[in-house]
Amino acid sequence: MKKLMVGIALTATLATAVTPGFGSIGGNQEKAYAATVTYKVTASKLNVRSGAGTTYGIIGSVVKDQTLSVVSKSGSWYKINYNGRTGYVSSDYVQASGTTTAPTTPPAESAAYTVTASTLNVRSGAGTNYASIGSVIKGQKLSVVSKSGSWYKINYNGRTGYVSSDYVQASGTTTAPTTPPAESTAYTVTASTLNVRSGAGTNYASIGSVTKGQKLSVVSKSGSWYKINYNGRTGYVSSDYVQASGTTTAPTTPPAESTAYTVTASTLNVRSGAGTNYASIGSVTKGQKLSVVSKSGSWYKINYNGRTGYVSSDYVQASGTTTAPTTPPAESTAYTVTASTLNVRSGAGTSYASIGSVTKGQKLSVVSKSGSWYKINYNGRTGYVSSDYVQASATASPKLVVDSFKTLGNAQQVILVTADNYDTKSAKIQTFEKVDGKWKQVLTANGVLGQKGFALSKKEGDMESPTGKYTIGTAFGRYANPGTKLPYRKITANDVWVDDSKSSLYNTWQQKPANGRWTSAENMDIPAYDYGFVINYNESRTPGKGSAIFFHVGTNYTAGCTATSKEQVVSILKWLNPEKNPVIIQSLVSELDKY
Repeated sequence: MKKLMVGIALTATLATAVTPGFGSIGGNQEKAYAATVTYKVTASKLNVRSGAGTTYGIIGSVVKDQTLSVVSKSGSWYKINYNGRTGYVSSDYVQASGTTTAPTTPPAESAAYTVTASTLNVRSGAGTNYASIGSVIKGQKLSVVSKSGSWYKINYNGRTGYVSSDYVQASGTTTAPTTPPAESTAYTVTASTLNVRSGAGTNYASIGSVTKGQKLSVVSKSGSWYKINYNGRTGYVSSDYVQASGTTTAPTTPPAESTAYTVTASTLNVRSGAGTNYASIGSVTKGQKLSVVSKSGSWYKINYNGRTGYVSSDYVQASGTTTAPTTPPAESTAYTVTASTLNVRSGAGTSYASIGSVTKGQKLSVVSKSGSWYKINYNGRTGYVSSDYVQASATASPKLVVDSFKTLGNAQQVILVTADNYDTKSAKIQTFEKVDGKWKQVLTANGVLGQKGFALSKKEGDMESPTGKYTIGTAFGRYANPGTKLPYRKITANDVWVDDSKSSLYNTWQQKPANGRWTSAENMDIPAYDYGFVINYNESRTPGKGSAIFFHVGTNYTAGCTATSKEQVVSILKWLNPEKNPVIIQSLVSELDKY
């Protein structure tokens, strides 16, 4: 059943938009909704997700005209009661009876804008993923140009900056609506193709596109986005690629031709947009040279296999510069919360859901730092906190993720396979070994799962990898034993694994011919099984529950196994020792507290 699949999986899902939410440090500020309002689905089918964003796993769906039980709204997402559990749906596809929406407007000229936080970062763009270019302090008056979402665009020391509106007090004014462009101005598209989006930002869904030379019907401008009339509905386009008559447009300056850009990370994701919330469309490796088109914030736009991709500039070396890679904090450092209450989030950004909070003076178990976020162990699971509100000082040692596991029994070797959500095929593989009573990390590698990601409930042929904790079975390969201490079986041309649910030999290794003993079996003599080992899944051989679950060679996706490069598979095989009772755990990062 686990034949290695070749190609790119195209999964048709309903496009939804994610709006980052910026709440107080003490918690998310969600709007509660009156029970008298009716909320109906307007899309033919709308995904229900486990968190407020398209990066979260799908837990079900609702259909057109279905009435929803809405608890609250956070950004562009409704929090709902769904089959007895909490779910999230995009508000773009939900109609609230009798409601209207007011567009974002710039502040009135007569308003005073005063900082309320003790110290507030000024950033180069409207989001926490943009670099800090300075700071302002409590009581300081700001020169506000406009407002976009929950961010004020300001004049800061002669340049443009952005601050979170959550920590700015506007006093004594009402807001004037955004002034539409003059009727006499013509707006012409300058890009070959320009996405029209459902909101003012690249994190909003594309609802269509316009082409070079096309004239636009512009309603207003908000920040760097034009609001336009598009096929009878409202859309937004980036003003960077629109020419207003009588003006010239300066596109983002590409890096100098003479500069070389080299990847410094062992493996670096190439994404479809400038942010970690965008899908991975591939990867590049250490030492690889990149064709960089331009830079936006902390992301390089690159040419990747004939299409446009984006990579984090943190892991790219431009010639003539030096890069300090992200490193885990020193063993001797203590990390203490400085805010009265600080949200712990499921990912490194304010767009991720809050999974709890920590309080002033609390010590944190920090695993590593990425940008302005600390990755921490939080109540047995992984969480993220803003480093702006954490004080690093002498003495404390961050623990490994396995230190929090309670279900390992006598296992002294652990292979941990994790993913961020159920429907991703990309995985992180880590190995740990207990030495002298203390866990040590041995290896970290990138891996792949089934074409459809992890399974909530594994079934035969579902193209999903099972989650759970399993023992490790026989090692195998098409060549001689590479040096593993596991029992090793060399594959022959007649070897098969029976995936016929009706056969009494279901989920076992057999040899051809079938002679009526099964009607379906997988050939073992294939390159994917050059080396690997059996994951002891469905040992009871329950019909239809899934068969032939292996850890083997592969770098694209599988039909339900877990795979990584041949080099890493061999390395893990040599390391595994049956005397140390090794186990493999496959789980979402957010569900590691089960173990």
